[in-house]
Amino acid sequence: MDYDVIVIGGGYAGLSAGALLSHKGYRVLLLEKSRNIGGRAGYQERDGYTVEYGLHANRFAGDGAAAAVFRRIGRDLEFISPGEPELWREGSFQPLPNNVGKIFKSPLLPFSAKLSAARYLVKLVIGNPSRKYQLSMEELTSGCKSPETLELMRVLSGIGIIAPDLRHSSAGEFAAFLKKALRAKVKVGYPKGGTRAIVEGLREEVEKNGQIMTSSKVNRLMLKKGVVSQVKTDAASYSSRAVISAIPVQEVPDLFGGKDLPIKFVKSARELVPTAGISLDVGLKEKVSDKDGLLVTSEPVTMGQFTSNIDPSMAPEGKQLLSWYYPLPLPWVKNQEKARQEEERLRDLLGKMFPGIWEVVEWERPMRLSMVDGFLPRPGQTGEDRPDFVIPSIDNFFLCGDTTRAEGTGGDTAFNSAIHVSRLVDEYLEGPAKDSD
Repeated sequence: MDYDVIVIGGGYAGLSAGALLSHKGYRVLLLEKSRNIGGRAGYQERDGYTVEYGLHANRFAGDGAAAAVFRRIGRDLEFISPGEPELWREGSFQPLPNNVGKIFKSPLLPFSAKLSAARYLVKLVIGNPSRKYQLSMEELTSGCKSPETLELMRVLSGIGIIAPDLRHSSAGEFAAFLKKALRAKVKVGYPKGGTRAIVEGLREEVEKNGQIMTSSKVNRLMLKKGVVSQVKTDAASYSSRAVISAIPVQEVPDLFGGKDLPIKFVKSARELVPTAGISLDVGLKEKVSDKDGLLVTSEPVTMGQFTSNIDPSMAPEGKQLLSWYYPLPLPWVKNQEKARQEEERLRDLLGKMFPGIWEVVEWERPMRLSMVDGFLPRPGQTGEDRPDFVIPSIDNFFLCGDTTRAEGTGGDTAFNSAIHVSRLVDEYLEGPAKDSD
C-alpha cells in the first residue's frame, strides 16, 4: 500500500484526523481540491490583514473541541478572551442576556419576560437533550405570549447553534449546547493568530509523518470486495489501508459514481440541509469602534466582531478588521435578488451601529455562502439523524466532518468527529486481522 491512511479534504476535520493519525505514526496522505488548505476555516493575507473565511471563534476556548485535538497531538493552542457579548437593540448596545443571571439584570426585558425567558432556559437544560431532538424551538415555546422572550430565544439559538428561525431549531440540539455552555468556565475564545494558528498547527503535525497535496480533487473511489481499493484524482491513483472522507457528506455519493452505497445513506446525505448566509469582511482605514466582544442584532439576527480589537495582529496598526455574518435560509442565498436585498439590509444595519463606517472602508469582501456549517440543527437533522462515521457495507471507509453525528455544530462537530474517527481508524488498522503490506 502507498499509505496507511488517505484523508479526502483539508478543512478542520480532515486536518485534525490526519494530524491525530500522523501523530500515532501512521503514513498519511491528505488530498485537498483547493490550492490552499483550511476549507471553510481558511485564511488569506491581504495588505497586512489576515482575513479569515467569515466569522470565527471557538466555543469554550481551552475546554473546547479544537483544544482537545491539540492536546492529543501534544501541542498548545493559545486563546484570547474576547469582551462580553453585546446586543444592539433600539439604537444602542446593551449586555447580551445569555444566562439566567444576566436575564434578571437586563434592562432590555420587562419583568414578565425575564420570568418567561428564565423558565424556558431552565426547561431546556433539565433532562436529556436527546428527548427534545425532534421538538422545534417554536413548538417548545408555543405557549409563550412574550414577544421579548421569543426575540431572545431567536438570538440565543442564532448565536448558539446558528438556527435563529425557531421553526428550524431543534430544542434538543439547543439544549445540548446550553448545558455545555453553562458548565464551561469560558464561553468562547479566539485563537491567537486566528484560524491560521489551528490550520498551520495541524498541517505541521500531518507533515511530520505524511504528505499534503493541494489542487488534488478526488473524483472517484474504486471498490473491490467491500473495501476502497483506489483513490483517484485527475492526475494519479493512490491506495491505502483506510480512507477517510472529510468532505461534506452531501458530496460523498458522487465519489462512488452514485452507486455502491446504501440507498438510505444516499438519500439522507443528499437531503441534509446546511446553514447558509451572507458574510461580510471589511478592512477599515481607521478605527470606528473599540468593542472587543461578539456583537449581535435581533432584527434580523446577525452577529459579528471587530477581529482586530480581539487580536491586534489581524490588521495593520491603526486600521481595523470587521467580520460579520447574517444567517439566511439556503433558498434565499441562492436567489440573487433576495440575497442582494438582504445584503443591503445588513449594510444599512452596520451603518446605523457604526456611523461613518462606509466612509473609511479600505476594502470589503461580501460572500454569499451556501454552506457555513454542514447541517442546520433542526428536527430531522440532529445527532440521532445525521450520518454515522462508517458505512457498514464498506470495510475501510470512514466519514468525518461537520455533517456527521458528532457532538456540537460547525467547527465543534468537525473536531469532535476527527477525534472519534481517528480512534476508529486506529482500531481498524491495529485489528488482529489486518496486515500492513
